[in-house]
Amino acid sequence: MKLNVMKLRAMKVREVKERNMQIKLTRVFTALTALALIFAAVLPARVSAAGSHGLPIDTPAEAHEAVLETGAPFGDFAFLGDGLIGASQYYEVKGEPGSAASWIVIYTYGWGDCPAGCISRHTFVYQVDPVTGEVRFDRQEGEALPAEAPEALKQLEASGGAAVVTTPIDTTVPAASDAPPAASDAPATEDPDWAAMYEQWYEDFVAGLEPCAPDADPADPALMTCLLPDGSVAGPMPLFAPAPGPMDGGESTGGDGWINELPKIILAMLLVWIGGAAIVGWRKSRAV
Repeated sequence: MKLNVMKLRAMKVREVKERNMQIKLTRVFTALTALALIFAAVLPARVSAAGSHGLPIDTPAEAHEAVLETGAPFGDFAFLGDGLIGASQYYEVKGEPGSAASWIVIYTYGWGDCPAGCISRHTFVYQVDPVTGEVRFDRQEGEALPAEAPEALKQLEASGGAAVVTTPIDTTVPAASDAPPAASDAPATEDPDWAAMYEQWYEDFVAGLEPCAPDADPADPALMTCLLPDGSVAGPMPLFAPAPGPMDGGESTGGDGWINELPKIILAMLLVWIGGAAIVGWRKSRAV
């Protein structure tokens, strides 16, 4: 009889220890989830300030992208490579990767027998600082654009080209000129305020919760998500707020770092959870 009582006490002690271990693991998992939510809310605002091309600007393609980000109407221009023949709209980039000297990006619009090399041409020249990402119009050369030229190019020619100076943080400063600003075919877009979106999502989530029962224990891992009398949330929380996709609304780029890193954070939390469950199972097997 005494032996049975001792066994019951030992089993009770093991149950208490296992429950305490589960509570600790739940707290660790909740803390990691909170960190993931903080990263999801804060990181997008930080990475978007560097521009989609990133800094420093190391390649001709990145220099071209930096010019396009100013709203310059050269999206249909082709890169002047060895295989480009007979093009009427093309660009070339001069500079050395890794150098602190500015990239020189030259956009050429040609007309008149272009399959044979274009009789007439008009060029727009830009300078791109590889360190700061600043884009500055340098000059335009050549014959006046013909009537059939794209309207955006004609407006850029009329304005003198030097309408704005832009930096990667989307700060525009009007140039000292009486000319009207250059027109752009690109639609005006604004980066979404991810922090405000997350706050609104969280408010909606909390507003839809049911009040907790009077005897509810916030430390109980089996407790369903509910709202405590003090307004705080008890129970499991969603892993992260829903994201619409790459921050620029288009193709994924290196600037979308938080989206690429978040799966790693989730995987790390799952590994911690699995490791904790394995420890509990091992302890149970030894007890048996």
